[in-house]
Amino acid sequence: MGHPREQQPHTLAQFAERAGISDGRARALYAAKPSGLPAPDRVDAGGRPLWWASTIDIWCARTGREVSMDSLWLYRAPAARTPAAELRRGVVTLGRYGRPHTFYVIVWDTEHGHVVYLQPLEKKDEHKDRLAVHAAELIEPRWWSTAAVIMPLEENLESPLGDGPFAYVYRLTTAPDAEELQETETDGGAFGGLRRWFQRTATAEASAEPRAEWAGQQDLADLAKAIGHTIPLWLYDTETSVNAEQTLSYNRTFTVEDTVTAWPAVEKRLTRTVEIGMPGEFPAAFAALAVDAAEGLQALRAAHERMPDAGDGWYLVCRPARPAPPIDLEQRITGATLVTDTDLVAKELIELRTVEGELDCDDPRGDPYTEAITLLEWQLRRAAKASGAIRDSHDYAPVADDGFLPYSAPWEGPVVDAWRKTLTPLKDLDPLFRLRRIHRLLDERPLEQVREAYRDPEGRYVLVIELHAGVLWSRAEWPASPRAVSTWTDKTVLAADDGAQSVVTLLALTATDDGRMRVDPVPLPPRSDRDAFGYSYGGGTPTTTYHALLRCALGDIPELSKIRRLPGERHADGTPVSQLWAAISTTKGPLRLSWPQVQLWARADQKNTFVDK
Repeated sequence: MGHPREQQPHTLAQFAERAGISDGRARALYAAKPSGLPAPDRVDAGGRPLWWASTIDIWCARTGREVSMDSLWLYRAPAARTPAAELRRGVVTLGRYGRPHTFYVIVWDTEHGHVVYLQPLEKKDEHKDRLAVHAAELIEPRWWSTAAVIMPLEENLESPLGDGPFAYVYRLTTAPDAEELQETETDGGAFGGLRRWFQRTATAEASAEPRAEWAGQQDLADLAKAIGHTIPLWLYDTETSVNAEQTLSYNRTFTVEDTVTAWPAVEKRLTRTVEIGMPGEFPAAFAALAVDAAEGLQALRAAHERMPDAGDGWYLVCRPARPAPPIDLEQRITGATLVTDTDLVAKELIELRTVEGELDCDDPRGDPYTEAITLLEWQLRRAAKASGAIRDSHDYAPVADDGFLPYSAPWEGPVVDAWRKTLTPLKDLDPLFRLRRIHRLLDERPLEQVREAYRDPEGRYVLVIELHAGVLWSRAEWPASPRAVSTWTDKTVLAADDGAQSVVTLLALTATDDGRMRVDPVPLPPRSDRDAFGYSYGGGTPTTTYHALLRCALGDIPELSKIRRLPGERHADGTPVSQLWAAISTTKGPLRLSWPQVQLWARADQKNTFVDK
């Protein structure tokens, strides 16, 4: 959403006043089913509807009512008697009034003022609000005040905008913005008047610098009527300079290679699965890939059917080629069904995880195996939910959630030192750097940052990377499975170094009878959006620590999702109801929690959650 020229949206009463209708009529129209007024642009704190002036003006124009004279002329203009003169059309790079960007542009000269069509190409990292000012470079400054800049929102082939194509509309002005004026007017002190005089002079001298103000939005159908031309509309990811140059030779929609949808990658992956023998070696995995591909193909073909080449006041510049897989490949996926034997699904998932992680990064099996792993995980989760074994997205499903999660924390302190002593150092890093699981663990970090590599007793990799001069962090494969918790004893201590750090390495240290130290990573919650634990403060990361310790102590019980909410509850004196949460959120310095004590606190939280209040 852009930023409107008016500072305050309009209430229903103000809507009525601007539209020239009575309050009662406005209330009746709003209450009608369906509503006779446009959808509100937002609601206030009390849930009451609010509209921008531009929304009201467009509604007035559409319903034949008089449009406010302070609105942009584009909202008041009648249908063009003849098509507006086209002054310019082409691909240009503009940068006089901002960072250089390449656009597909059209400039029309109507009897009311210029209309500048701007379509950003290639770069998509800036909002249209910041790009609209580039239109000022296409017309002379004397025409800015009457110009309208239109920037249609790109359509998504697979999920088009429900209310039809529309454009953001901007006006060009040289007036200072509201914040600048406020600073000028409120500048006080003994020399305030003189300072304001100089500031006003500077503002006037800089007045030739244009600004683009969001004036609202308008359907392309209405824009086309006012201009007398159909408006070019782009699909996401087709707005390239190559396509823009090509459209200069067309007055109709043309077809381009599909770089928009996922289908080309899916087709390539399916072809590879057949080549590497997946249908015979991993029948459940291939079935999952085939069903997913068939559903995607059907949905994409339906999306193409729904998306016309043109509509009221607009035409599609170009569209990706429709999917056309080889006949033999389509026959393989047509009518495919998932394997219902969950034991076989689990067996293949375990084997695929073992094989895929150790593949060379260029092995052709890598991508199909990775995608199959994801699909099999969700197949098992769906089956667990259907059987009642899990209830929500946070619940743990055995095997499905036993893949490793990335974990990242400072590589320093006595707890980390104790962990390091249980790890096996890896000397030859070059072969290691070829593994898919190592590339996944690094998450696009450069290999040059890796200083050390280890493997823990369970076969998980731990990398030590240098973020910047002398600052070392770990990147470790971390479990979500609670399997290791069963080995913790009354001697186990949950420990971490220095909670002043934003995140820490949280480990379970267990002294064994032979005088050794067993070190286990505290399992992360399944599908966690955090890649580390934290403590000594409130917030999302310490909350993840609380959730993880609850789960370790109580197991994956159905009530866990309710107990997780306890950190938000306080006694009358403001102290936390949960002693476990108090320990996590207030402990300063090193963290040392006795495992028996954590279990007692967790059971108390379980009791407090379900006690009658």
